[in-house]
Amino acid sequence: MGKIIDRLMELEKTGSPSVSFEFFPAKTEDGVFNLLNRVEEMGFQLQPTFVTLTWRSAFKDEKLWLKIGSHIQNEFKIDVLMHLTCHLPRDQLREILKNVRAAGIRNILALRGDPPIGSERWKPVPGGFHNAVELIRFIREEHGDWFCIAAAGYSEVHSEAWNNPNLPPSDQARQLDMIRLKEKQDAGADFIITQFFFDVDKLLQWIRDCRQLGISIPILPGYLPIQTHNSFLKFTNWCKTSVPPQVQEALVSIKNDDAAVKKYGIQLAVDTCKKLIANKLSLHFYTMNLARTVRAVLEGLHLIERERGLPWGAPIMRNKDGSLEKSIEQVRPIFWSNRASSYIARTSEWDDFPNGRWGDRTSPAYGELSEYYLAYKRPKVARDQLWGRPQTEEDVWNVFVKFIEGSVKQLPWCEQGLSGESTIIRENLRWINSMGFLTINSQPRINGAPSEDPSVGWGGKDGFVFQKAYVEFFVPPRLMQRLVVALADYPNLSYHAFSANGTEYTNSPGPSVTAVTWGVFPGKEIIQPTVVDTASFAAWKDEAFELWLSQV
Repeated sequence: MGKIIDRLMELEKTGSPSVSFEFFPAKTEDGVFNLLNRVEEMGFQLQPTFVTLTWRSAFKDEKLWLKIGSHIQNEFKIDVLMHLTCHLPRDQLREILKNVRAAGIRNILALRGDPPIGSERWKPVPGGFHNAVELIRFIREEHGDWFCIAAAGYSEVHSEAWNNPNLPPSDQARQLDMIRLKEKQDAGADFIITQFFFDVDKLLQWIRDCRQLGISIPILPGYLPIQTHNSFLKFTNWCKTSVPPQVQEALVSIKNDDAAVKKYGIQLAVDTCKKLIANKLSLHFYTMNLARTVRAVLEGLHLIERERGLPWGAPIMRNKDGSLEKSIEQVRPIFWSNRASSYIARTSEWDDFPNGRWGDRTSPAYGELSEYYLAYKRPKVARDQLWGRPQTEEDVWNVFVKFIEGSVKQLPWCEQGLSGESTIIRENLRWINSMGFLTINSQPRINGAPSEDPSVGWGGKDGFVFQKAYVEFFVPPRLMQRLVVALADYPNLSYHAFSANGTEYTNSPGPSVTAVTWGVFPGKEIIQPTVVDTASFAAWKDEAFELWLSQV
């Protein structure tokens, strides 16, 4: 496989846009397997110029990162751009680059990286680099032109360069940010990928300004299709991304209709990408490890052939040599839904919307949005102002009680206030927390509420939604022992608990996946978007306990 910059230059000569996708590593073994399947199928169907593989600041398994990247390039024959940050000392980065080169990977996205979780500001590690310019220069000194190096660009200025976090960046901040980008080019960067944007006119003006400053290397606009209204708000707030008024107004009117938001997000992406292509720019998609939205956008742009699928969609089948082709299946027996493979069919819609942490554990999108590396750009929390300085166990309990009441706006495990549905059980939650059972997730029992209900509805019009009662909490060991004894009198209640050292407690017979939210809609199978999955809980508990150390 070759250098991405060479391929970009070839496409520029033909007038064809490059199309590329970003993926992030999955956390579980099943998730990695399915991520590779996702990349392979998207590569076969959508023919990207290259894909990128992120490296989150908290991602510790370098071997897994490299293994995934090597598999994508060597097995799927797709050029892969590996993200590399300044979070390690020079000697370790030197060794990683040697391993990347030995794997035959020739493309690196050089980034400074974000501050580790719990840190207020970026600080270079001992023996490390201060910024991406130094990292790019180091790669060139060590490897010459062997690597193609990409750099990150910020059309609306890197958030740390803002003079005031509550005001738009000044002209001086914009100029300094572009000068730093020019330094990346001068240090040896071959092309630029931008942070995501929604104001295409601002992006185009920024590119013109970059050209006037002498930045001549290709600039690939990065685009994050809108998946849900909630994720849209999170990402635009964290990254301080400007949104045109007409986009904000359109989303407000449909924010409670997931399907309508998704449809609007696809059309907005199509319209935006048409403007980019008209200006002879390429397309880079932040996929969130999800395929359908990106595919729909590319179909809308007529960059791939639209297929007339069957109701269940045309599945991917393997040839004997391992390559992929479309199945010509045209009839499916009624009994298919009762076979083991029906699990895939019944849960395929989960990948229409980014999964919560109780999503399908085998999904490549497993993990809350905060697992994605952009989530680490969330505003730093003034903790003393939020929670004070608890001195006793009861003081901690009181912080959680105040969160339920609404006077504390945020907890490390809850980046927003109490959800609308949980306000239904607010008094119960208040009492539970006052007794030392510190809740971080909950939902009430719902039996056939209209899908348009403002508090508990979801999924569009004319449906009915259902929920099992659920609560997740931290509890001291002494209270846990008493709780287990009390639960013996309630055989209809299931529980699953982990201690900080990994000791497991449960009354479930074995690993299981249980739907706790489902919906019935006209002309559709039952949709089960939220489950309790024992394997997911085991993966989540490490992060949950870590937040006590890093955020409290």
